[in-house]
Amino acid sequence: MIAKTLTRLLRIGSESIREAAATIFKGGLVVYPTDTVYGLGCHPFDKEAVNKVSDVKRRSKGNFPVLVGSIEKAKELGEVDGNAETLALRFWPGPLTIVVSSRAEFPPAIVGTDRMVGLRIPGRKDTLDLISMCGGSLVGTSANISGAPSTTRAEEALKTFEGKVDLVLDGGSLSKSPESTVVRVAGNHVDILREGAISRQEIVMALKAKVEH
Repeated sequence: MIAKTLTRLLRIGSESIREAAATIFKGGLVVYPTDTVYGLGCHPFDKEAVNKVSDVKRRSKGNFPVLVGSIEKAKELGEVDGNAETLALRFWPGPLTIVVSSRAEFPPAIVGTDRMVGLRIPGRKDTLDLISMCGGSLVGTSANISGAPSTTRAEEALKTFEGKVDLVLDGGSLSKSPESTVVRVAGNHVDILREGAISRQEIVMALKAKVEH
């Protein structure tokens, strides 16, 4: 059973971002806007907090992606080289999640049994400010119950998670854009796990351009 907590709704800004970061460092859960949909975040190395995210989303399988503030941070956390680096340089910041072998000791709900982590740099400044204040990385799963539509308004997220998360940062109504495309890169193999905002053709062309260069 998930313990009830007092959920606050704050307009996103410098002060509320600092408050959200402090909440995350204390093991709390925060809903925040991204460049695609609202995200549900916690510190990615806090196993207890990550497990709480699983509980409130009612999600028993699947790994949580991690948002980062820079390619350098992504390389610190995962094997972002070769094809993964090509895609990162082409599409980040932006709606592409790149799943690579982990280089960090993440909790199981982040990397699963295959020890791979999904990384992305979002293209929204206040989200990047929050990530920076959280040490450069933040769990970036969508703020919804597993299987339900993704959330594009803070009020929707509050209704879903009231009493289950500490803070909801209101960044306004987000456009009904597709979620991020998800690719898995292992050596020379690139698999598109979910086609979203970036098309399969764009992925293929970016990799082809590298080969032809």
